[in-house]
Amino acid sequence: MSWRNSISRACSEKMFYRTVVALLAGLPVAEFITEIICRFNDDIIPSFFQPQILMAFGIIGTFITVLYWVSSDHRKRRFRIADVFYFTLIFFMVISAVFSLNPGVYARGYAFYCENPLHFLAYYWLYFAGTLIDDGKYRKNILFVYLGVALFEGIFAFLQTFDIELAYCPSYHAERAAYGLTQNSNFYAGMCVVFVACAAGLFIFSDEIGLSKTMRRLILALAAFLFYTMLGSRARLAWVGFAGMVIFYLISLVIMYRRDKEALKPVVKRSLIIFGCFLAVFLIAFFFTDYIREATVRSYWEVANGDVDKIGSDRIYNWKKGLESVPKHWLTGVGLDNYSYVFVSDPDYEFGMYVQEKGHNEYLHTMVTQGIPALINYLALLVFACSGAVKSILKRASGEERAVTWILLGMFTAYAVQAMLNSSIINVVVYFWLVVGLITPRTVIGHNKSALNSTDL
Repeated sequence: MSWRNSISRACSEKMFYRTVVALLAGLPVAEFITEIICRFNDDIIPSFFQPQILMAFGIIGTFITVLYWVSSDHRKRRFRIADVFYFTLIFFMVISAVFSLNPGVYARGYAFYCENPLHFLAYYWLYFAGTLIDDGKYRKNILFVYLGVALFEGIFAFLQTFDIELAYCPSYHAERAAYGLTQNSNFYAGMCVVFVACAAGLFIFSDEIGLSKTMRRLILALAAFLFYTMLGSRARLAWVGFAGMVIFYLISLVIMYRRDKEALKPVVKRSLIIFGCFLAVFLIAFFFTDYIREATVRSYWEVANGDVDKIGSDRIYNWKKGLESVPKHWLTGVGLDNYSYVFVSDPDYEFGMYVQEKGHNEYLHTMVTQGIPALINYLALLVFACSGAVKSILKRASGEERAVTWILLGMFTAYAVQAMLNSSIINVVVYFWLVVGLITPRTVIGHNKSALNSTDL
């Protein structure tokens, strides 16, 4: 057996799948252990180990990927458009880091915000791994891993709405606001809306997935529970992400109606059931908590105040400052995860003035920190992945394969919409990058797609 054959076996689809699951499930578990430790050790703070764990996976994942490419000749692996995006993502990340106006500093070193090059390598490896995982069983299992993480995070988030905390929150959260194990209620909201989309999709397409009645009911209960904790985060961006998911499913139902009216009936029934549950939870939150009223009043006063810059908790001002830097630094940006530079470089800046380490809009943040070409590349990837997923849904023969892709696309939509108001954070965005990879089409460059065989992984 040749050494390339040995590497090929070691870097199999199963290896990528297991490593991905280990990371996604391991991050919240590590945080749980950390929050217990920090009760007895003042030198350890919440989220102390998560950045290091992700950096380690960035190195390990990249190493596995390199070995995979070394053995690609043996497996007769054809080069894909998805592979091009993997390399362009790394290219723009490296260029931005090298030409940073504040070299070696990322989000001013803040532990909960900082995204350094090794973190980005982990993101891009998750994306690449997702493009390789095509086995239906693995893809379905990943959805249940998401539900497991959602339940684990949700338990702590629910308790936090009663001010019951495992440790303490060193970052931002309002009183009695859910933040799970993310250390920020906005971050939890962004992650939770993805989990809600996952649970909703699994319930809606439970027949196609082959779920039992008991499992279907458990998932419905979990979806309602997660929706409550999402509202309990008090983050308005979650409402935006949830609205995006609702619109996605409305469009999906129209598409299904045109393709197969008979198959649509049970899907519509389950859709009405789950959105009825969401409405019931919303009404409970409205009448028995201040989640809805407080967010509504806050939004009203931001508009009534007359200061446009204050809208969205100062997001408009934050975005304006970021956009001011683009004309001068459009090619490589101000530096990888170096958004705060647009504030501190202002001639009128004085210590103590308003500064943000993130753009609170992932697309704007990418443009400001990495440049316009990097943003175009990122958006092109998202469009390619999304359009490919839609084509896959319309063409695939297997009902289960279509359903899984549909669910993933709903999760993709929920995150992509809320990302217009949120920030990329290491213990949240990892769940998105894998989804992007899982829905990305396996389009071969320069070869007839019918020529693909089972060795092309």
